[in-house]
Amino acid sequence: MSDFSVHSSELDLAGTDEIMQNNVCVALESLDEDPDDTEDDKTSSNTKVYNLLRGRVADRKAKSPSANDDMMLFKLLAVNELEQAIVNISYYFDVRTIIPESALGSFKITGLEEAGLRYNSETCIIEGVPNHLGTFQIGLQFNLKGSPFSKMINLNVITLWKDVDPPEDLIFPKSNTDSQSLVVDIYKSRDLKNVVAASTRGRSHAYDGKPRDDDFKIFFDKPSGWYVCAVADGAGSSRYSREGSKILTEEIERVFLKTFAETTFSDDMQKVVDDYGRDCDDDKFYRDSTELMVNPLREVITSSLTRYENLTEEVPHSKIADFSTTCLISVFKKIRKFWIICTYNVGDGAISLVNNRDGYAAVLCNPDEGKYFGETRFITSDGITAEENIRGRVLINLVRDFDALILMTDGVSDPKFESDRNLHDSRKWIQFYREVSRDVSLYGCNDDIEKQLLSYLDFWSIGNHDDRTLVIVY
Repeated sequence: MSDFSVHSSELDLAGTDEIMQNNVCVALESLDEDPDDTEDDKTSSNTKVYNLLRGRVADRKAKSPSANDDMMLFKLLAVNELEQAIVNISYYFDVRTIIPESALGSFKITGLEEAGLRYNSETCIIEGVPNHLGTFQIGLQFNLKGSPFSKMINLNVITLWKDVDPPEDLIFPKSNTDSQSLVVDIYKSRDLKNVVAASTRGRSHAYDGKPRDDDFKIFFDKPSGWYVCAVADGAGSSRYSREGSKILTEEIERVFLKTFAETTFSDDMQKVVDDYGRDCDDDKFYRDSTELMVNPLREVITSSLTRYENLTEEVPHSKIADFSTTCLISVFKKIRKFWIICTYNVGDGAISLVNNRDGYAAVLCNPDEGKYFGETRFITSDGITAEENIRGRVLINLVRDFDALILMTDGVSDPKFESDRNLHDSRKWIQFYREVSRDVSLYGCNDDIEKQLLSYLDFWSIGNHDDRTLVIVY
């Protein structure tokens, strides 16, 4: 029997018997007759089947010594497109995944330049940064067993920078970006802190014309000296979570301003700190300070849920779960020579205290997951309003000073920390703080600080295109 030979016309499956199996072409090539074969088995022995779906050769006699090359050639026949590229993002593709290794010595590729790419013959990699959108035809020329071949395939270059506004008649509209800054101590002469916050719609939402689901709230209550910062990430699977996060942050501001003005919260918290200064009783300090946080936090959650329930009566076919959102809150104040920092969270995202000068950071929350992998908790989840549940989510810290108190939704924490282990690594937080500080000038009289923070949130991270919200107390 002669060796299996392939002609250039076969790249288009011309001259072959061709059938379709599971939407994948199966090519059958007749071989030269073997005089040793009997008439009864001639058909079976002289037919080689290339099943492109399963990626294997079915050859009863398997007499060709280069069946792998033959299989790779027919694998190439089934390839119509290269892996998709994204404009302005580095692209790498190893052509050995589709071209037989033996053919690469005479391999040539054309048409890449138009897409802003090039072929590196030393590494067999198509690389570069695509600079144009569209579908580009790429020509492949190579030799296999001394025969020249050519094939045209497509390279699709897309963009995730498409920015489509949500529909004008959208119920519960929300701006695509938001930012705010608080300058409490412009010259840092009183050892108080300033705050900046920014929130931007994720690229995945912008591409699909969907609204931003994140929200935030920052304020300083001058009469009492308390700061409150919060971020909320509306659940992507909930239809009106953008309104749920907005309502939650509104209730945080309303409840805590009322608490500072109408209750003995401030005096009671100062007494807790003073008692600790005398007794140094850690358990008592933590227990008493936590207890003071339970009532306002419970009111925040229950009043938000009440507003959600009221909306279900106004919006047809809606339910409370449609407004689901996560919640991260920090309530803090300088008392005597110390900062008391009270934090609370439901769901993912992160809160951290960073002391850059000492190279130390501490996570001030316990991101929790739901029943299933990848699921998180929301304020609409069962049991969240129970006092014991709230008490268990409160963390209290007493520190002399800090460089930054940072709150973020998972649109920032996921790409920047990637894992729970990294999230609890002080070095990662110091690295993050220094990275932000290079792009955002963290000082009181910076008029561009909000723009700088919004610009920072536009960072690129492959596979991470969620809404991003970041609050920095500095």
